[in-house]
Parts: sequence; structure tokens; C-alpha cells
Amino acid sequence: MGYDRTRHRVTIKTPRSIQGEEMYRPTGPANLPHDVWTLIAGRTAAQSVRDLYSLRMSCTAARNARDEDFVYRCANIPIWDQRWWSVSPMHQSGRNFLARCKQSGHLEVLFRSAVSDLFLGGCHFAGTETMHVVAAQGHSAAQYTVAMMLMLRDDAESKNKGLQTFRGLEAAGALTNCKLVFRGVVQGTWRHLRRMPRLNAENQVCSSHACPSRGNMGSIYRHQCYRKGWDVNDGDGGAAHIPCVHCKADYELILFIHLFD
Repeated sequence: MGYDRTRHRVTIKTPRSIQGEEMYRPTGPANLPHDVWTLIAGRTAAQSVRDLYSLRMSCTAARNARDEDFVYRCANIPIWDQRWWSVSPMHQSGRNFLARCKQSGHLEVLFRSAVSDLFLGGCHFAGTETMHVVAAQGHSAAQYTVAMMLMLRDDAESKNKGLQTFRGLEAAGALTNCKLVFRGVVQGTWRHLRRMPRLNAENQVCSSHACPSRGNMGSIYRHQCYRKGWDVNDGDGGAAHIPCVHCKADYELILFIHLFD
């Protein structure tokens, strides 16, 4: 009776074969690098905050990535939905989320916070600092607000800085959208809380006594309102035909102040 060696063959794995098996072992989503999960969470947040919460529940790696500042900065927050900004206790979770977005540097949340501090009874100094920071990041509505604030000052240097920013936004065709964004923030608050800026003859941008349109922007605005009501379309009527850029800035200041109505 012979001995069949093939039935008792023993396989010995070398270190190289073990390394090869580990190299080709399939990798699940939970084993993806943290940076990849952070990118996935950021793109998800940019699409939907609700989807971000669902992603967080999928695995521990997604939950850890969701806590990164980058993800909160990407969050697509419906700025027009007043339920997000409600003070009702039922929306405490939403307010906690917004607080985390503000901490991460989310521009829309910071802009709204700055508007609140400047014009709705908050800390004026903090609002000014935050608004300048947001404007420096390229937020057009914040740049518009800074321009209006500067042009409402009494000194010529501030007015000139504000005028340059205003003309840049005008050239880019961004004025209408800036007013809509600012108005959407202010109109979602109680009227008695609004701290309205003041415009008078002493702080007009146009200071040339030789300018034929100087001092007439109020009349043009009232005529525009009587004819067709308040309109944010900057290219239709109003001061669009006025050649003086300083008078155009004065007209824009009138529009800005009436955003609080």
C-alpha cells in the first residue's frame, strides 16, 4: 500500500504571499481616509443639510468627518427660510447648527450675524468687524453693506472708499442681488428692533455745487415710487440716466435706507 503524498499536501504561506493578499483585500467605504470622508461630507452639505445628517448616521468615519470646520463652511443653508433663524425652542437644533457654522467661518451666517449686530440691536463694533471680514472674503452683499456704511460717514476718505466699492459692484451688475439679500435679512425681523441709518443733506456723497442733479435724488426716488413702486432693478428708471457718479451713489443710499421699511 503506497503513500499518496498529494492527499496530505501542506501549504506554507510565505511573508510575500501574505503581503500580496493584504494588498488586494477589498476596502469598504468605512476604511476610506479621513480627508476623503471630509470631502464627501462637504459636498453633501453643499447639496443638503438634511442629507448631511443622514450621512452622519451611516458610519463612525462619516460622523467624525462631519465635525470638521470645512464641512460646516460648505453647508447650503436656505438663507430665505425664516424657520432657520427662529428663536422658538422647537428650532434649538437648527440654532445649534448655525452657531457651529458661524464658528467655522460660514460666510452667509457671518453676514447675517453682522447685519444683526449693526442694524438690529446687537454690538455695533463686533458687527462692523465681522462685516469687513466677510466682505474681504468676496461676499458681495457684505461688500455692498460696507460701501453704504462708508458713504454714510462724514469724512471724505471713507466716502471715497465706499464709492469705489459701490462702483465696482455696479459695474459687475451685482447691486440688485445685494439689495435683495440684505432686505431678506432685515425684513425677517420685528420693525421696532431695526436701527435705521440716517441720510441728510450734510452727508451726501455729491459735494459739487456746480452739479445740476445734486440734491435731487430724493425727488427722483419719490417719483419712481409713485410711478411704479419700489423697484430693485437698477437699470430701469431711477438714477440710471444721471451722469454724476456721486449723485448715483446718493440715490443708492436712499434705496439702501428704504430697505428697512
